[in-house]
Amino acid sequence: MFAATLLWVIVACTFLVAKLKERCLYLLFLAAYTQNLAVPLVYTHGYISLESARALVLAKDVMLLELFAWSVVVLFREFRPPWPSPLKPLLVLTLCCILRFLVGALFLGDNWGEGLHILKSICFPLQILVVVTVLTALKPEFGTRFLRDITYILSLLAVVAIAILVFAPRDFWVQNANIAVLQADVKGDAGNALDFEQGVAMSGTMQGRELFSFMSAFRAIGTFGEALALSFSMAVPVLLLALHYRKTVLSILALAVATAALFFSLTRSAWIFCAIVGSYVIFRRGNYRLFALAGASILAFSLLFPTIGDFAVSTISNISPSNDNPDSEHAEGILWFYSRGFTDSDNILGKGTSPGAQTIPESGYAYVLEHFGALAYGSFLWFCFSIYRQLKKPGSRPIALSAFGQGIALAMLVVMHFSYYPFSLPTFMSLWYIVGLCLGSYLISKNHLSHQRLPVTAQTSPRLA
Repeated sequence: MFAATLLWVIVACTFLVAKLKERCLYLLFLAAYTQNLAVPLVYTHGYISLESARALVLAKDVMLLELFAWSVVVLFREFRPPWPSPLKPLLVLTLCCILRFLVGALFLGDNWGEGLHILKSICFPLQILVVVTVLTALKPEFGTRFLRDITYILSLLAVVAIAILVFAPRDFWVQNANIAVLQADVKGDAGNALDFEQGVAMSGTMQGRELFSFMSAFRAIGTFGEALALSFSMAVPVLLLALHYRKTVLSILALAVATAALFFSLTRSAWIFCAIVGSYVIFRRGNYRLFALAGASILAFSLLFPTIGDFAVSTISNISPSNDNPDSEHAEGILWFYSRGFTDSDNILGKGTSPGAQTIPESGYAYVLEHFGALAYGSFLWFCFSIYRQLKKPGSRPIALSAFGQGIALAMLVVMHFSYYPFSLPTFMSLWYIVGLCLGSYLISKNHLSHQRLPVTAQTSPRLA
């Protein structure tokens, strides 16, 4: 049943990619934003079997892989080197991880299923960046229009997330879309990351956030199915509507609901990420008044609402590791990574793709270093700095989003201390789109020079006079 359903999913995705081409990005992004609600919804109500649910969960990955294959063909056929330099360290990172996975699976007894699951995440940044870079360079007007469309789609999904948070009963997820049961059945391991009483992943509950438990039994997760995916996705409309797009009544309303969804996700790493990118863009533009106004607004909000201030104070005061501290794993992850990560000789080549290979908790850097080794870790740092350097150079066509792309690269260096967010498809897809759109301006068509010469020929040729 699983194989048959998966075959139908592959056939359907192949047809859609061939038919819609770059417009298939709409389906891919909508699937990433809604799949964690849609699949649990039909599974919880018994409309589909477990095998069908497993196949449907892979639909977005199949579509992305096919778009990636098509984009690679277009890249070699339509564009001439040099290509954007960040693609080189990203390719090194991906190939290094693939090689380490194959060595572990073939010779060291690593589990193929566990390895492929981790490798799927590792390959995601290369796939989405190549797809976006190539397709938006091929059709720049589509790339710009798609970014605006997806910004407002995310704002609309923010309305849904807030509505569920405010109006849904405490057993909403258990009765209607039991994410916890689906993840346990699909992955085959419930672990400690699922809350079966609430029907969501543990990251979507109020665990460690008792100060806000009066609002709801769970955080804002909406159609994303988890607070992390919603929060980082909401960073896109918040940043673009606040600092990029022209202000209208609609854009201000969309900004308000996206900001509310980002706040009620109660995801501090996303708040930090958004603050870093926003601050960088404001400083690049030299608009220090706006920076002071934003800082004063945050301070005033914290003072007017004591719960927010208490949340911030408790976060800072509990930063040191302890058994009863819900934030201790973040502190331990940062401390242990820099004190133990580079002294463990096993991390030179990595410990393989077994889930137990990562001994340093809550660290995206440890995720890469311990699983795949020092070369993979170094390649990721090289990749982030390469994005920043590339976007400082003028591209073949001007683009106003370069500062946002640079800010995202800098913010990644910070939030990777907390988890491996850039390798999560629903969490970082929209942010990778901004980076890919910027990189697309550096691709030069193979026909670029001949198109430049056409007006000169028309003016000098007597036959065309």
